[in-house]
Amino acid sequence: AQTPQTKRYPLKDIMLEFSICGGSKKLIGGQVLDLEGEGQDLSKAQLIRIHENKTAALLTTSLRLGGMTANATPRQLEALTTFGYNLGLAFQVIDDILDVTQSTEKLGKTAGKDEAVDKATYPSIMGLEKSKAEARRLTKKSLDALSIFGKKAERLEQIAHHLLDREF
Repeated sequence: AQTPQTKRYPLKDIMLEFSICGGSKKLIGGQVLDLEGEGQDLSKAQLIRIHENKTAALLTTSLRLGGMTANATPRQLEALTTFGYNLGLAFQVIDDILDVTQSTEKLGKTAGKDEAVDKATYPSIMGLEKSKAEARRLTKKSLDALSIFGKKAERLEQIAHHLLDREF
């Protein structure tokens, strides 16, 4: 039996997308940078690089794979890429904020774990209020990218708002 393919994206392109995300240039490399950064005085740019290759890469690749299998146009695929990248970074900023503002019981995981291992976080580098503003800015940027989809992107918009407003 033949494997189904989309008109624009052959299966090899879809598999390449998946492989790059899981490899040393993205998830593995980002995790290495994250572990090496513990106890280090990282800059905001270094912190962003870590999360571009972890959280943002996961969300971006998931969205791109969905778009590719749905035969998205290049313009639509670029919009999904922009949405995923910015939402991934916003998710991480919010995760860092919640780690210092919520209790273990509320989070359902150990609160304060980042500080315990001397991990660079958005609040530790930018402060809490600037981190909250950064999360809002990145979320807006992600939502703006969806404008080409109109009402078809309503569920993605709801997810972005939910992630920004979450408390755990």
